[in-house]
Amino acid sequence: MMKQKMIFLALTVGSLSAAAPALAAEPAGLAIQAAQMGPADRTALQNAVMADRLARPAAYDIVAVAKGCRPDGWMAARTPEPNCSRELRALGTAGLLPMLSALALDWSPQGLSTDAVNRAKEERALLVGLLEAVGTLRDTRARGVLHTLWQQARGRQELLTPLGRQMTVARATAEALGRLGGALELQALQQHLRADDPLYTAAIAGLGVCKRTDAAQLLVSALATAKDDATQRTIVQAMGAIASSWSWQALGRVRAEDGLRVRQRVTDALLPLLAKTQGESRERVVQSLQLADLPDLPARLAAVRTSADATLQHDIDDLLGRVARAHATR
Repeated sequence: MMKQKMIFLALTVGSLSAAAPALAAEPAGLAIQAAQMGPADRTALQNAVMADRLARPAAYDIVAVAKGCRPDGWMAARTPEPNCSRELRALGTAGLLPMLSALALDWSPQGLSTDAVNRAKEERALLVGLLEAVGTLRDTRARGVLHTLWQQARGRQELLTPLGRQMTVARATAEALGRLGGALELQALQQHLRADDPLYTAAIAGLGVCKRTDAAQLLVSALATAKDDATQRTIVQAMGAIASSWSWQALGRVRAEDGLRVRQRVTDALLPLLAKTQGESRERVVQSLQLADLPDLPARLAAVRTSADATLQHDIDDLLGRVARAHATR
């Protein structure tokens, strides 16, 4: 009797297991799982991608077969490592939802290497390329994906480690946030402006592409507390990026006053560094001053030159020549 009960129980459990519907796997992308996003962001993205995929299914295949990240692309071209950033940026606005889907919802790679080492390179290059391309679009629909990945980056070593010449995933994420340029993005980057934070240098790079006067002030403050030459050079490079006269010009006249304030703030902070730096560090300062390109930069450099030593006088003359040549070609 006991044996019959055990057989009946086993059959019942087996039949219930067979009848139970299989649990749906959480949607997952190359960067994150959709479940890791906030509910509102996740639902909005899933609905937008579903409608877009029905209307343009072929657009979603393009991301999966990015040639620059496939072995028959980068190996055949004999490049040292995969890179599909330019290819993905060329998709423009039409590529936004397919790229966000690949990052967070549905990534199904096609044709990547079977070799584990090369496949890791290709996946990392594709992830960085997607983040760079999404960032350049400055579309707030990317906010949920980018903030979720940024929140995870601190605890995920693979996002902090560069592979070959590729930038880290953390830096690519920070720069994409910086290009969005909203108050939420500024706050997310600012939270990591401590020298001992593993996301510090990525956050500095993100601020460098954040076209806001308060972002420029954060960089100026960070420069004042830089503890070593390498950190100083990283900050100075970001200051050149945020102050670039060309990038502000591309934003149009509506942002001209903001651009001038940022360029002035950066120039004020960098000019004293000319006399305090040498070699590579001074060259980084020179490059950033040239990028800021304030109208009165030649006069201000001439004033610094009067009390400079021979080496600094030479470097100032070189910078003045660069500025003059740049203006002559416009």
